[in-house]
Amino acid sequence: MTRPWGLMISLIGLTAIGMATLFLVGQPDQTEPGRLLIGFLIGMPVFLLIAVRLGYRWATMASVIYGTVGLALDLSTIVQLITKDQPTVAALTANGFSGLLNFLVIAFGGRAFLDVSQAPPPPGSRPPNPPFPASSATP
Repeated sequence: MTRPWGLMISLIGLTAIGMATLFLVGQPDQTEPGRLLIGFLIGMPVFLLIAVRLGYRWATMASVIYGTVGLALDLSTIVQLITKDQPTVAALTANGFSGLLNFLVIAFGGRAFLDVSQAPPPPGSRPPNPPFPASSATP
């Protein structure tokens, strides 16, 4: 499997946006939801990036699943910001970039998962053996 550079760059971008989101929103408290938020926004893309870089094939599919969940969360957050809250430019921009990168993770990860390198073809068949001299097939 060749290195899926598009997927790895998208995962790096998601990590950067996750770190920027934490600094924008502020550090979450050390409760369980705060730790899960840090793990989902920063830890998971870093883990997937390392696994993809090491060449594990399952990591590309796990990246697609992560991107799908992230894209759904981004879209629901954008809808909530527009309909319920007062939308801020920073929040909409961060969710827009995150949604775009999650979409790219889905696209590049799916492509990398389905891009299976072909094994070399088997060697050609050997010519048949000549008949044994003492067999009845000789004239």
